[in-house]
Amino acid sequence: MTSPSPPLLEHPPHTEEPETYRIPAPQHSEAGMHEPKPTVEPQVIKWSRGEKWLLGAGIASGTGVGTLGLASSYRALEEKAAGAAAEGGWGWGAYAWMLPVGVDLGILTFSIINLLLVKAEKPLAWVKWVPRVLTIVTIVLNWSTGATLQGKLGHAALAALWVVLSEIAAHLYAAHIGRLKGRRQMERIRFSRWVYQPVSSFRVNRLMKSWEITSYEEGLERDRELMVYRSGLRSEHGRWWRFKSTEEELQPLRLAAYGMTIEQALEEPDRQETAKDLREQKRDLQRAQARLQRIEAESKVKAAELQAEAAEVRAQGELEAAKAEAEAAASVAVQQAEADLQVRRAQAESESRRLAAEAEAKVKELEAEEQARQDELARQREKDQLSWESERAQLLARQQQEEHRREREARQLEAEDQLKESAEAATARRIKQEEDKRAAQAEKEAAEARAAAVEADLKAKQDRLKKAEAESRANELERKAAEDGAAAEAARLKAAQDALKAAELEAEARLTSAEREARKVADMIREEGLEAIKLTRIEQTFGVSQGTASGRRKRAIQILQESGELSAEAA
Repeated sequence: MTSPSPPLLEHPPHTEEPETYRIPAPQHSEAGMHEPKPTVEPQVIKWSRGEKWLLGAGIASGTGVGTLGLASSYRALEEKAAGAAAEGGWGWGAYAWMLPVGVDLGILTFSIINLLLVKAEKPLAWVKWVPRVLTIVTIVLNWSTGATLQGKLGHAALAALWVVLSEIAAHLYAAHIGRLKGRRQMERIRFSRWVYQPVSSFRVNRLMKSWEITSYEEGLERDRELMVYRSGLRSEHGRWWRFKSTEEELQPLRLAAYGMTIEQALEEPDRQETAKDLREQKRDLQRAQARLQRIEAESKVKAAELQAEAAEVRAQGELEAAKAEAEAAASVAVQQAEADLQVRRAQAESESRRLAAEAEAKVKELEAEEQARQDELARQREKDQLSWESERAQLLARQQQEEHRREREARQLEAEDQLKESAEAATARRIKQEEDKRAAQAEKEAAEARAAAVEADLKAKQDRLKKAEAESRANELERKAAEDGAAAEAARLKAAQDALKAAELEAEARLTSAEREARKVADMIREEGLEAIKLTRIEQTFGVSQGTASGRRKRAIQILQESGELSAEAA
C-alpha cells in the first residue's frame, strides 16, 4: 500500500546526502510476492511569488554566508600554514595557500562528482564520504587556528557555514535529479518513535530497507497487519499459539519474511492453486495445439498424397494421350516416310535405268567408233603395205634393168675394145668407162637416195600407223573409262539403294511394336494371301488377344491398300 509523503516539517533538512532509491518496475512473478506498484511521475514544484522572493533571498544570503565562511577559512588556514613550526605554525611557507584551496575545493569537487555519478545512475558509495571527511578536516584545522576557545569556535563555525551550504546545495540537486529520474526518497522513521517503540521501529526499518518500501506509512501498515494477525492467533490458540496453529495459519507469518503482506500470504494458496490450474490448462492447451498441429500436418500429408495421386492419374492420362498421339504421329510419319521412300525408290530405279541405258549406248558408240577406226587402220595398213611393196618391186625392177643395161653396154664396150685397137680408142674407151662408172655410181647413189626416200616414206607411214594405234589405245582407254563411269554409276545406284534400305530400316526402327506387328502381318498377306491369314494365326504368331489381332490385321490391310498392293474390293 502506497501513501503520500509526510509533510516537510516532519523531516527537517540535514547535511547528510539523502538516500534515494529507484522504485522497482511492476513485477508479476509466479510466486506473487508483490503487487504492481504505480510508476512515480516527476513532479514539478510550483512556487508562489512570495516563495520565489524568499528563495532568492535565501540563495543570496546563503551565498554571502558561504563566501564569508570560505574567506575566513582560507585566511585562517593560510596564516597558520605560512608560519614556521617553531612559532606554532605548520611550516608550509610560500605554499601555504594550497592548503585551504585544496581542502575547500576538494569538498566542492567531490560533491559535484557524486551528484554527476548519481545522475548517470552509476553511484559509488565511498565517493560521498570524501567531502564529508574533508569537511571534518577543515573544521578541525580551523579549530586549531584559534588561540582561545572563543576564537576556535568562531573559526570552526565560519568554516562549518561553508560546508553546510555546500551540503544543502548538493542535497537540493540530488532531490532534483531524483524527481527527474522518477525516484522516490525513502522516508525516515521519526526519532520520537525510535524512543517510544524501538523494537517495532527496528522491525519497520528492516522491512523498509529489505524490500525497498519507500513509504513509512506503508511499512508501518504492514507491521501493524502482522501484529494484528499474530494477536488473532494468540487469542485463538492461547499462549502456545506457535505450536498449536496449523501450517496454513502460520504460512502468512513465514511469507511475511519475504516481503509479502498478510493479505497476499492468505491469498497465496488460492493463487498457487489458480496458477496450478492455469499451468494445467496451459499444458492441456499445448497438448491440444500439438494434437491440432499433428492433425493439420496429417491432413496436409493426406491432401498432398491425394494431390499426388490425382497428379499421377492426370500424368497417366496425359501419358496415354501422349502415347496415342505419338503412335498416331509415328504412323503418319511412317506412312509419309514410306511414300517418300517409294518415290525415292522409283526415282532411283528410273535414274539407274537411264544411266545404264546411257552407259550402254555410250559403250556401244565407243565400240562402233573403235571398230571403224580399227577397220580404217587395217585398210590403211594394207594399202600402205601394198603401195610399199609395189614401189619396192618397181625399184628392184629398175635396178635389174639398169644392171642388165650396164652389162650389155659393158659387153658392147668389150666388143668394141676388141675391134678397135687404136690408142685413142682405148683412151677414149677408158675415159668413157670412167665416165660410165661415175654415171653408174651417180645412178647408184640416186637409186640409193630414192630407196632412202622410199624408206623414209615407209617410216612415216609406219609412224602414222603407230599414231593410229595410239589413238586406238586412247579410244580403248576412253571406252574403259566409260565402262568405269558406268560401274561407278552402278555403285552410286547401289549406294542409293542401300540408303533407301537404311531409311526403310530406320523408319521401321521408329515404328511402335504394334506398327511392326501390323507390317509383319502385311508381309504375311503379301506372301500367302488375305484369306490365308486368319485371326487365330495372328494370335498364335504374336501371342496377342483376339481384339489386338483384329487391330493388327486391319492395319496390315490399310498398309497394303495405301501401297496399292491390295484393292478395297479384295479387302
